[in-house]
Amino acid sequence: MNKLLAGCIFTIAACGYVLWQYMTPVEIIEAHGAICSETGPCHSDILLVRHFPYLKTRQIAWWEANKEKIQVKYGIPNKDDQGYYNVTIMGFGKGFRTEPNESLLLSTDEVYCFDEMVTEMKCINRDILFSVNKTPNGGLRYQSY
Repeated sequence: MNKLLAGCIFTIAACGYVLWQYMTPVEIIEAHGAICSETGPCHSDILLVRHFPYLKTRQIAWWEANKEKIQVKYGIPNKDDQGYYNVTIMGFGKGFRTEPNESLLLSTDEVYCFDEMVTEMKCINRDILFSVNKTPNGGLRYQSY
């Protein structure tokens, strides 16, 4: 009887968690447009989000449903001269933090810093969730991580 009760409680908790994940809307915390330098290529547009869907099909559906709103509100995606763009969606996690000290064992590959921000707290943990790439010939590529 105790195993049955424990199984029921676990099942109800798991269903509640899945329902909560499904019903919680994606929250865009911040958007950073493409950063281009004169010496190198442009970096992609970046959206920092919370509550991003786990399933690739839901991620694509979210992007398709919201890309016009994102374009109007944030000016993303930024297309280059040939019509190509790249949008990277990253998890915001615990928020901004300071740039890691090089003497630490922490690899800087695990951190992404926004150099255009003029504050010390300008880095986040590198948590790439999804990317959208459009090529000049009109091809569209979605990648889930």
